[in-house]
Amino acid sequence: MRMNRLFRHITRLALAGIILTVVGCAYEDTFRDVREQGAQGDDLAISFSNGVIENPVKKTRAVTLLSGHTHSMGVWGWLTTPEGDTERLFINQEVTFSAPEAKWTYSPVKYWEQRNTYRFCAYAPHSSQVPDVKFSIDSATHAFSFKGVTLQGCNTIDGGVPELPSNFSNVADVDWMIDRTGQSMAGINRSEVVFNMQHILSKICVRLRRGNYQPASKITVVIDSLRIGDFICQGDFTQALTDSAKALAAEWTPIDTLPRYTLTAQEGVTVPDQPIYVIESLLIPQSITQDQTLSIWYRIGKPGHYMSRMDDSISLKSLFGRVEAGKNYVITITIGPEPIKFDAGVQDWNNHAETENALENNQ
Repeated sequence: MRMNRLFRHITRLALAGIILTVVGCAYEDTFRDVREQGAQGDDLAISFSNGVIENPVKKTRAVTLLSGHTHSMGVWGWLTTPEGDTERLFINQEVTFSAPEAKWTYSPVKYWEQRNTYRFCAYAPHSSQVPDVKFSIDSATHAFSFKGVTLQGCNTIDGGVPELPSNFSNVADVDWMIDRTGQSMAGINRSEVVFNMQHILSKICVRLRRGNYQPASKITVVIDSLRIGDFICQGDFTQALTDSAKALAAEWTPIDTLPRYTLTAQEGVTVPDQPIYVIESLLIPQSITQDQTLSIWYRIGKPGHYMSRMDDSISLKSLFGRVEAGKNYVITITIGPEPIKFDAGVQDWNNHAETENALENNQ
């Protein structure tokens, strides 16, 4: 009898232990679920701020926000554990900007882990907008490569404007940008990722101004035609690993197999007293040849009277020898009774000041 009672007592203790173990496991699982759900709140979500676009050479203050130029970007990301293991977190993740919410969002959302460190690289816009362009990133250096970038020679200006919008979101040609250095962060910080984008194409602008003579109410100048050509329309880009001038100049490989294009200004533009811009367009970085020219046809005279028809042209090579990534090439044409005058300058992307042959790379 004593043995039976002892056996039953041991059995009850064993069953109680099993029940407590099961309950404990269930409790631990529930606690873990709650803990993980709590850890994956908005404050721990990896989020992207409205990146900035900055001058790629002089590293000047940011001049505009990324959303002002594009509403998407492609992101690569890696995490490194405390043990030194590296894992891919984002693979060409599309991150889009919502204007009503003023936020950059993506799905599915990833979360910070405090002990890990992170590295992010980005380009804009995302490849889904231009499926013909092929993108890749070097797994070791994290340098970007773009294959088959093609331009059509779009002019953002359909008249004459005193200041340029510097925004290519409303034309077919894409203003490609990259964050050249990437962003490295610690998981414990959990701050927004802010990309610093730089333009990798070239930009060309044509500015018209009146000479030192009577105002527009006395003398009228009308542009009948203005053409610049011919430009290579396609190229491949491989990001340089250093910021030396030689390395940056070799990033683009122009591909001269497709028909070239010519940039044209709106016809019939009257030049007012203040200078105006009539062309703003993107270019594949390339060398300029002796055969490429700027040609202009215009009329000048008194309003309501006979207007003399005139024309002029100039070799682009006499203005600049090549166009380089991230630079703005401004050609100023001064028109008046005296001989027409052509000036050209190389400036920062968002600078459009008048120049007097202020060439930095006329080689």
